[in-house]
Order: sequence, then C-alpha cells, then structure tokens
Amino acid sequence: MIAVVIPFDDCMAAVEGASCEQAPIPRTRSQELVSSDDRPSLSRLTAGDVSLGPPEQEHEARAKAFYLLKKWTSFTFLDYAVGLYRDFLGAYAKQLDTPSPNQVELEEAYVHDFLGALVQMDSGIDALRRGLDKRAAYDALIVGSQQGGDLLFGRSALEIGRKYDPFFHSLGLRDTNFADPVYATGFAEGVWIERLICYALKCTVGFGFTGMLAYGTRADGGIRVFEHWTYESMFEDAPLPAWRYWPPGRTYPASLPSCPPKNESGSGEIYSDQEIPVEGIWEPWFPGGKVGCPSCFLKDSIAHKYLLECTNDEYVVRWRLLWEDERYRDGSIPAEEQTYLPKPIAQPRLRALLGEPCPCAGYWQSPAVKDSVYVEAGAAMPGPQRTAWGMVIWHYADPQPDN
Repeated sequence: MIAVVIPFDDCMAAVEGASCEQAPIPRTRSQELVSSDDRPSLSRLTAGDVSLGPPEQEHEARAKAFYLLKKWTSFTFLDYAVGLYRDFLGAYAKQLDTPSPNQVELEEAYVHDFLGALVQMDSGIDALRRGLDKRAAYDALIVGSQQGGDLLFGRSALEIGRKYDPFFHSLGLRDTNFADPVYATGFAEGVWIERLICYALKCTVGFGFTGMLAYGTRADGGIRVFEHWTYESMFEDAPLPAWRYWPPGRTYPASLPSCPPKNESGSGEIYSDQEIPVEGIWEPWFPGGKVGCPSCFLKDSIAHKYLLECTNDEYVVRWRLLWEDERYRDGSIPAEEQTYLPKPIAQPRLRALLGEPCPCAGYWQSPAVKDSVYVEAGAAMPGPQRTAWGMVIWHYADPQPDN
C-alpha cells in the first residue's frame, strides 16, 4: 500500500473540509500562464483501459504530454519560476525600508532564511543553463523551492506567526488553508506558483513526489495518490481549491509540436524496476500492445511501474525511448522554449558571472552579496566569486533603482 504523503504541510487539514469527491472546481483565467482548460477530453478513459478514444484524441493527448514534460524540465520555465521568488524578495527588501515593530526579526529572516533559498535555486538554474548535470541542477532547484516555500506556507509560518504578520500580509500572504481558492495574492502568490512549478518538476523527474488525485478512493476508502504522471494526473481538475494552478503551465502554442511516433521496436526497452541508460522521455508499453502516458527519466533512474488510469493498480511495463534529452549541452536554448511563456515574459533575465563582460549598463544584484553594484556595459563583472551564501551570480535589477 502506498503511504499517503501529500507534499503540502497542511493538506490533510484542508481535506477534512474539502473532499476529493467534490464537484470540479471552477477554474480561473487570471493566470493563463500556469492554468488552462485546454486539455484533452478524458471522457472515454475508463478503469482498466489506457485507450484515449479516437486516434486524433490519442494523438492530441500524447502531443500535449510530450510538450509538458519538456516544459516542466526546461530552463525557460524554471527560470521564470525562480524569477517569481526573486520578485518576492525584491518586494520584501523594499518593504524593509519602512520600519516595522519586529524589524530586526524581519531583517534576520531575509538574510538568513529567504535569501538562502534563492541562492540554492540560483545555483540550480545556472547549472541547468550551462548544460551541467541535470540531476544536481534539479535537486538544487527543488531543495531551494522547498526551503523558500516552507517559510511562507509551511507549518513554521503558522508557528512563527508570519501568517498573522501585517508585513507579510502586505506581500500577499494570507491566513488560510487549501480549502480556500484564494490561497495567496500578490508577490506571495508568485511564490506559491513557483512552488507548484517545482512540485511539477519533482514529479516529472521522479524525486520522491506524492500528490493527490482529484477523484475516487482507494480500496480502504483513503485518498488516491500518485507519484508519477499518467494521463489522469496530468490532465485532472485541481484536487483542492487552492491548487487551482495545478498542474502548472498547461498552455500550448496554436501549432502544437507533434510527439514522436510510438517506438515500435523492442530494442533497448527497459522493464519497470530496471535502470534507465539514456536521459530523456520514455513511453510505457503494456503486454497487449497498448501504450500509456510518456514519462521523463534522468540517466541511472529506476524505471517505475505504471499506475493505470482510473484504478489503484500498478503494472510492470516495458519502457521505450521516445526522445533523448540533450538540451543545453551546446550552450543553446531550443527554439520551442519561446512558446513556453507569453512574449513579454519570455525574454531571459540578464545574468553574468565574475569577470564576464557586462551585457548591459545598470545596477546588478546577487543573492550572495548584500548590496547592488553599478557596472558599465562591457566592463568586467566584479567579484568575489563566492561568499558565505554561495556562488555570486549577478542579475540585472528589474526595475532599476531610482538612484
């Protein structure tokens, strides 16, 4: 039996007031970047069957699943997520200019807690962009996201009193739970969305994620859970009101790239519980020839069993490679990633390392350095290379300070 370990600290408290058997939650268009109704119909999906209906419907579902798996593990989408947390910290720092009764406590939390999470995420996104080991890069992103998210949404936020603090209320933090569709607003909502994006990453690369399914129960009456994507979990309704952006980023370009054709060859196939030799997206084959939802595997991962849609049954399957992930190794970003974000946001944030030519005149900041610095275009970016907070990665301040 799979243990119910939902990745949100107060989830079970919310479940008491909002069962997963509830009617579908009304969805919002206020954040089309991370939430969309544009998903394939699963009306023909029944227990014990991985058929998605007519061939055109199966083609659409495979294409969207393939697109999302690449999106959730991409530099562009994850850099956007880290940017949301960075925006929160920028607002936090600016708000510190207005003294609060607990000013010392707020400043210490900023320096010792909140900044540390950004340093961790920054190191991960930098490693990903440079084509380094993806496992280490994703791990740094997930660990940093967990640290930062817990400071606002974890049990400690309630125990310390952040959920009642006017300072954090001004940043959008709310004293609420997962039964409330407006879980956070403003900059705090940005952190919540960043957290969901990193949860999607955690599920996609198989780093010990466990989440809720929106409908049905286990044989013992408990909540159904999943650890890896299937068509059911990938295209489900939000299981709780606060999860209205889950799964995040389900938006697609008008001309959706096709998924590679099914790999009809059994050469090189890997059975569940065997080691994956090639990093990329693999597709599960059942003994009868039916094919399930693709999954992303990092090299040396262990291929998982497949939780059949609309059931509680896991099956040993044969995994066949669809697409090898070679992104970023040559220093380039795939053109497809231009479709991952709305155009105004899609421009990559300027960043630079010690000694590199400054790409743009202006103020630059780093979570590992206390003060921002002004650098002329073409001048060498200043040091040090590392501080007690980690590697110094300079980011162009946006917006630029008035001075």
